[in-house]
Amino acid sequence: MAGEREFNKQNIEEFRRNGGKVGGQFEGFPLLLLTSTGAKSGEERINLVAYFDIDDKIYVVGSAAGRDQSPAWVFNLRAHPEVNVEIGADPPRSVVAKELPRDERDRIYRIVVERAPGFGEYEKRTDRVIPVFELA
Repeated sequence: MAGEREFNKQNIEEFRRNGGKVGGQFEGFPLLLLTSTGAKSGEERINLVAYFDIDDKIYVVGSAAGRDQSPAWVFNLRAHPEVNVEIGADPPRSVVAKELPRDERDRIYRIVVERAPGFGEYEKRTDRVIPVFELA
C-alpha cells in the first residue's frame, strides 16, 4: 500500500510538472487529476485517472484494471459527487460526477474499448459492471 501511494504521488507530481503529461506506462494516454472527498474519511484524495473525451464530454472509467472491486475513487464519487479535475496545464475546476445508467454506460464503454482495447480485457477479468462517470 505504501508503495502504491508513493507511485501515485510521483505520478501526480510529474503530471503537474509537465503540464498534464506522465511517462512510463501512462505515456501518451489522456490523464486527469481527480480530487475527491473520501467516502469514509472525508479527507481530500487525489488520483491520476485516464479519461475519455467523447462528444465533448469527459468520462472516467472505474476499471481497476479488471479487479473485482472498483477503485476507491469510485466510492468517493458515489458518496460525494462534487469533485475537482485538472486536465493538462489548466487550473483545477469544479465538476459534478454522474454515474451513467446501464444503457448509457454500455454505449460509452463500447467507444472506450474502441479507443483503448485494454478496457475490453479489463471487462473480461471481472463479473462486476465497470462503472463509467461523466464529469460535467
